[in-house]
Amino acid sequence: MSVTSKTILFFLALLCSRCVTLAEMQSALVTPTIVAPIDSLIAECSGLDYTGGTHFWAHNDGYGDNTLYRISNSGVYTRSLVISNATNYDWEDITHDADRDYLYIGDFGNNSCSRTNLRIYRINYPVSTSPASVTADEIYFSYPDQTLIPSPWYNFDAEAFFHHNNHFYIFSKADSTAIGYTKLYRVPDQPGTHVATLIDSFYTNDRITSAEINQDSSAVVLLANNRIHLFTGWSGDNFFTGNYTLLRFSTSWTQKEAITFYTRTTVWMADESDGVSNYLYRVDLSAYIPPPVTTGFTALTVPAVTVFPNPARGQLSINPGIITGIWQYTLMDQTGKTVLSEQQLATDLVTVSVAALAPGIYQLHVTGDRLLPAVQRIIISR
Repeated sequence: MSVTSKTILFFLALLCSRCVTLAEMQSALVTPTIVAPIDSLIAECSGLDYTGGTHFWAHNDGYGDNTLYRISNSGVYTRSLVISNATNYDWEDITHDADRDYLYIGDFGNNSCSRTNLRIYRINYPVSTSPASVTADEIYFSYPDQTLIPSPWYNFDAEAFFHHNNHFYIFSKADSTAIGYTKLYRVPDQPGTHVATLIDSFYTNDRITSAEINQDSSAVVLLANNRIHLFTGWSGDNFFTGNYTLLRFSTSWTQKEAITFYTRTTVWMADESDGVSNYLYRVDLSAYIPPPVTTGFTALTVPAVTVFPNPARGQLSINPGIITGIWQYTLMDQTGKTVLSEQQLATDLVTVSVAALAPGIYQLHVTGDRLLPAVQRIIISR
């Protein structure tokens, strides 16, 4: 049997294994809240990434625009960042790693299934001291099941991905005769050239335009223009093996192309301008995402730790929030080396001297009993 025949049979088996019947499908109707119009600089918002504060990073869909735009949660443009060595051939999604060390831009739009330069750009996650122009690392990849370029079978386009455990997870956007199934691929997050790993496929009966995983990796959302596919409780990194819920929008159709988690159970979305749209939207998914894992009678949550000032010069103050009993802070440099660490008894505030530390970017980990670690990015400047 030829390699091509084996590939076709393998993928057909995947399709059959993941076909969802109406009896298997859980469906609900949700109403996105229109928050605000998006600044006209981002007329075709194709990617949205929540900064962890009150802003988002966004980008346009193609047109050679190699600029990221920061907008507030009221849609107002506040800053831009040029990726000096990048070309916006077809930027389709944007995401970050769990600690926001890096921001990633997916330049893998491939409508004609003919591209040989599919790539992801990586930059240091922008902070207030970042310059107006930066240089990106490049991560190239190809699909293991694409044997013809261009392909007559239109399922090698992608508009959706996220980062999880040192890998990217990319979801295809099928078109023409291939519409219906999204394929899930895994790609290492290191610069270089990679062949993606095909994990599985899932019958969505639409075209996936964006994806995201939430802060505690308990929920994955795939966005289509008029609905969200939600997965929870999966095994390993095959998110399609989890519990599935289809969330249909009660509002009229718009070309929604970007989604990001704002909280563990709340997503924000953006659509492209068609003369009547180009808005930020908010959707509460708390009714469909299970609560955090519990141990005994106490839910494992992330404490609301407050750290100030940030950037810090001589001193850093840490408020442990809801932590009771003994807790510990650990400050690590970019190599992962611990530079400060100390246990504390429950208190409202601890002040730490950072005057002897070199200027740079650090990670602060705060841990307490029956709590998930709180991780914050700290900048020390002089």
